[in-house]
Amino acid sequence: MIEAPLDLQSSLSIPADHLQACTSQNLPVSGNAAGNTKNVFDLQGENLPPARLPAGFTARGVVALIFSCLSAFLGLAVIIWYGASEIESNKVSPSKGDITTMMRAETVG
Repeated sequence: MIEAPLDLQSSLSIPADHLQACTSQNLPVSGNAAGNTKNVFDLQGENLPPARLPAGFTARGVVALIFSCLSAFLGLAVIIWYGASEIESNKVSPSKGDITTMMRAETVG
């Protein structure tokens, strides 16, 4: 809330390039939101916001929700399947330089 708008208007100014950008696009640079300088309470011709979104879900929204849920459940199923699978150990055959082979050779020999 501005307590003294006239004091603020006297100390601030709009840069010239801002005014030039508005006038080049045929936008009003004085008056109210509609550019009306004679009757500031008349807002005929002001820019209006876009229309409101429809209430509820649209068909596209329902389809997107269903496919999102299906892909989430599929992803969870894959994670559960992967986590529940047995871990296969790599069976390494003892080689010539393996420590267990060396220890067996010492005990036998």
